[in-house]
Amino acid sequence: MDIQKKKNSSKTLTTTLTLLLFLLLSFLVVGSNTIVLAQEESYVDEGVDIKDLVFGTNMELERGSRRPKLVHIKKGDYVYNVFTLETDIYKILEQFQISLDGEDRVIVSTDYLKNGSLVRVIKTESVIEDIQIEIPFEREVVKTDKYLKGEIYTAQEGVLGVRTQKVLNYYEDGVLVEKKILVDRVVKSPVKEILEEGTSLYSLAGIDPKGYNCDYWYRVVDTGPYTPEEQRWLKFIMYCESGCNAEANKGSYKGLFQWSPFWWNKQFTENIFDGHAQIRNTVAKYRAGEKTRSSQWPACNAKYISTYGVN
Repeated sequence: MDIQKKKNSSKTLTTTLTLLLFLLLSFLVVGSNTIVLAQEESYVDEGVDIKDLVFGTNMELERGSRRPKLVHIKKGDYVYNVFTLETDIYKILEQFQISLDGEDRVIVSTDYLKNGSLVRVIKTESVIEDIQIEIPFEREVVKTDKYLKGEIYTAQEGVLGVRTQKVLNYYEDGVLVEKKILVDRVVKSPVKEILEEGTSLYSLAGIDPKGYNCDYWYRVVDTGPYTPEEQRWLKFIMYCESGCNAEANKGSYKGLFQWSPFWWNKQFTENIFDGHAQIRNTVAKYRAGEKTRSSQWPACNAKYISTYGVN
């Protein structure tokens, strides 16, 4: 009889405790919609799901249910841990005055709000930037016998081009995540640089250098088969062009009378630095007439005419 009473008493106690637990859960569900905790750092354990512990199997209807769940909301460096019955993240943000500014994005780590969901409020910013970019120019090297081998001269200066771009820079939480070119326009095309590289084999090899030596070359002219007028013209022009230096090699023109290697090579086989050869071939140009003289030695021949007149 005592044993039976003890069994009935134990059964009554169990029933009472179960009822009290049910009433407590009901009070929590009905009496409170949301509990929020906020802290700067938070550890999210997605392995524990309250719905699995309390409510059992996940069902499609759970998407719209108001079952209790712990949701983590991160905005900037701050994390809110929210215990809520709400299913709409925007309502939760509004309730706890977690503001959305401008183009802020809201990303949820799960298909719908559930226990352990991580919500990120991302501050976005779009900045349009105008930039200017230099366009490099191409370089072309042209081989020519106008110059001695190894000599390089700039025939055309290279000029950088310019292009302008309008670029959209997209930032998330202050970090650049995407660049998009909206407009790309060439406002100035580059100009090719053209270099002329000499191939002529003329050199000072075999030449007895005399430097600036008018006395020597004047004697060569005076003892040559030339008329007095030719002698005067030859001495004037050699002094004007090179200072009586048969090895003159400072620019594009060479020798005693500063011949162009290009034209010299087309007409003669002697070394361009051979002063005797230059005198012989130059007097032939003198004898070709005033037009030839003024064309080949325009500046110095003009000075000669202003000094001695035309013959």
